[in-house]
Amino acid sequence: MPKKELENHIANFLTTENMCVLATCSNDLPRATPIEYYSKDLMPYMIAEPGQKLKNIEVNPRVSVGVFAPYAGWFSAKGVQLTGEAHIVDRNNKRDFDEGLSVYKWQKTAAELGIKELPETVKFLRIEPKKAELIDMPLNGKGYAARQILNF
Repeated sequence: MPKKELENHIANFLTTENMCVLATCSNDLPRATPIEYYSKDLMPYMIAEPGQKLKNIEVNPRVSVGVFAPYAGWFSAKGVQLTGEAHIVDRNNKRDFDEGLSVYKWQKTAAELGIKELPETVKFLRIEPKKAELIDMPLNGKGYAARQILNF
């Protein structure tokens, strides 16, 4: 698949889901965290409370993000694995923090949780992808291989 078409295909896929598994690692101890995300193009954003995943990222910012569609048979298999670098964005970086608020659709989440303000302890994770590995079985019917790799 041509690179620009593949980028658009992956970016569109990322908008169809909003849960992922974020894999971090520190001291040879991996951690896989199911977490809600929203993306801007190929860059996922997540809200993160203080905890082990943030501690891991502070030590080792290299992460993997797995996103997949519900499986309803072999020809429905769709998913992407992004490998890249996590950036912790706090309120001190107002421009990036505000962008995270916008991408993440914070107002929707706040309404669901019944809160008016984002807790002071909350930070955003912005994942800068270096590689995307796509599995999309329906691509076979369009003349493309179901497995596509995109390096940035």
